[in-house]
Amino acid sequence: MKVIFNYDRNYKTDLPSAIALGTFDGIHLGHRKLVQKLQAKKEQFGYQSIVYTFFSHPLKHLKPEMEPPQIMLLGEKIKELTKLGIDVLVLNSFDKYFSHQTPDTFLDQLFNNFHIKSLVVGFDYRFGHKGAGNHIHLEQAAENKNWDLICVPSVKRGGEVVSSSLIRKLIMDGRVAVAAELLTKPYAINGTVIHGHGRGKSLGFPTANLRYSSGKVIPKNGVYLTNCKYKNNEYWGLTSVGTNPTFSKGDVHIETYLLDFYENLYEEKIQIQFCDWLRGEIKFNDPRDLILQMEQDWIKAKKLIYKKTKS
Repeated sequence: MKVIFNYDRNYKTDLPSAIALGTFDGIHLGHRKLVQKLQAKKEQFGYQSIVYTFFSHPLKHLKPEMEPPQIMLLGEKIKELTKLGIDVLVLNSFDKYFSHQTPDTFLDQLFNNFHIKSLVVGFDYRFGHKGAGNHIHLEQAAENKNWDLICVPSVKRGGEVVSSSLIRKLIMDGRVAVAAELLTKPYAINGTVIHGHGRGKSLGFPTANLRYSSGKVIPKNGVYLTNCKYKNNEYWGLTSVGTNPTFSKGDVHIETYLLDFYENLYEEKIQIQFCDWLRGEIKFNDPRDLILQMEQDWIKAKKLIYKKTKS
């Protein structure tokens, strides 16, 4: 996949193209429907497939205080779209110029820079200054510019429309198993293992303390069954998200105890995939009670692992 950092908005291509527009945070079931439409046009007519999106969420520039945490950071998004077989990813800066474009200016810019054959958007796609552009503008442009417009209907699960905002809420509520269904895989946080206080080791459960990006969605405080990737290998783990209330209060830590793992992980990069919620965060009056609870957590986790590996 060719990745274009379109800072000056001047990237052009004369190749007949099918283009999808959107923010694509998480690459969830709805986004994948758009990608499927792109690939169908590629297979049928030989068009190149293009995803036209942004470096960061538009709210980062419009209302920074309201910018949501991200399901996928930019590098993660690039990797996932590469796996899906996209030919070109065009990344734009949602700057003052971009945010103040009229719908017609935005569409004219696309028309001038791309040889568009098919335009693919979601059912609720808005564009232009203050989101003034809608499907009516797109239908008029498609007719005038001879584009094949594809408006992909909403994807629903459990009566709710699948969206990035819904998935963020699910993760923040600890409902990571449901979020995984909508993302088609477990929600993941990448990071580097750093030195902690060493309490886990003294309790018989040595943990990997993760340094992670503050821009990511953080699951609800609690204990999770996780799958951890390290150097192309996978290990089951118990991951605690929280402030370690038994010993202190402070910043949120993500610490993972890996099953049957005995290597030194300090300064190594790992990925934590959140598979299932086990329990909420608890403050214990005695560290021995914490040890007993962790042993119970492992019993519960192993039952879940058995079900997953047998299914």
